[in-house]
Amino acid sequence: MKKVTIKDIARISGVSRGTVDRVINGRGNVAKDVEIKILKIADDLGYEKNLMASALAINKIYKIAIVTPNPTCDLFWELPRIGIQDALEFVKHYGIKVEYFDFNLFDKDDFCMQMSNALISKPDAILTAPTFTAESLEYLEEAEKLNIPFITINTELNHADVLCYVGQNSFNSGRLAGRLFQMRLKTADEIIAFNLGHQMSNAQHYSDKIKGLKSFFIEQKMLDNPIHCYEFEAFLDEVKVKEFWLSVQKKHPKMKAIFFTNSRANRIVKLISEEDIHKYVIIGFDMIEPNIKLLEDNKLDFIINQNPIQQGYMGVINFVHHFILKKQIKKAQYLPLDIVLKENMDFYLKSFEYRLI
Repeated sequence: MKKVTIKDIARISGVSRGTVDRVINGRGNVAKDVEIKILKIADDLGYEKNLMASALAINKIYKIAIVTPNPTCDLFWELPRIGIQDALEFVKHYGIKVEYFDFNLFDKDDFCMQMSNALISKPDAILTAPTFTAESLEYLEEAEKLNIPFITINTELNHADVLCYVGQNSFNSGRLAGRLFQMRLKTADEIIAFNLGHQMSNAQHYSDKIKGLKSFFIEQKMLDNPIHCYEFEAFLDEVKVKEFWLSVQKKHPKMKAIFFTNSRANRIVKLISEEDIHKYVIIGFDMIEPNIKLLEDNKLDFIINQNPIQQGYMGVINFVHHFILKKQIKKAQYLPLDIVLKENMDFYLKSFEYRLI
């Protein structure tokens, strides 16, 4: 079937192509009755606007403010940045302007300062990882007043005014960990869940993982396998981490499963003795170098990969789809939860090399 063109609409409408072009692209200077006639004929013919060409013709400079943790604070955050940069290279012909507002992942005040700076810069949208839940919701309300939408990655905010979320379903990632533990646990074996970082009460994605883990064990009626949760913020202090680990180990002689809510499994696993390491089933998150080494050395049983490169990439692509190509975008875009073992690790490492090319 021949594609309908502006020339076809102009011929049937009895007007010039320039007049049709002004109506289709909303540039005005056309009588209302003529405009209505042209739009009806376009609709009757099934005309589909070339969104890409229209976007380039408008020649508007769009701006994204990217508010994410500084990659130097935590290895994980190098990966979404790779995805963001890959996407920006892919869509560079649109002339998108980007400004980065990196914040210290462990400093709530710095997050607030960078988010304030991002709003002051008056972007078309903010792409952010809202690691501090309460503060993120406050800034989301402020952004709404300024008509600046949020695109979020890695942490899902339950708020109607988020344009879209790209990342893991954190609740289901906890359930997935539960299913993996189920295959290895016996009655009365204990599960220890570690949250190394700021408190779960202000970190939605961490708390959702624990909720998912617990829900799986309740659903499976595995009530004889208690789950004990520990939070520890001083994970960068190796002396304190060691004291913390030894105290937990002493308190829970029936511990057989260890779950980490984030990418920092290596902070504790490296402290477990060779004699003890094989007593436990250990699950962590994310394909960062220290975790990959633990997997190679049989000190980590499973890594749940949350596709952080894809998170960053799709965050930018959704901006393009919404603002430039005027496409409908899905509000919640959950990425696959990959189960990475020593035996299939090379596949994922190679996919990192090829990335999104």
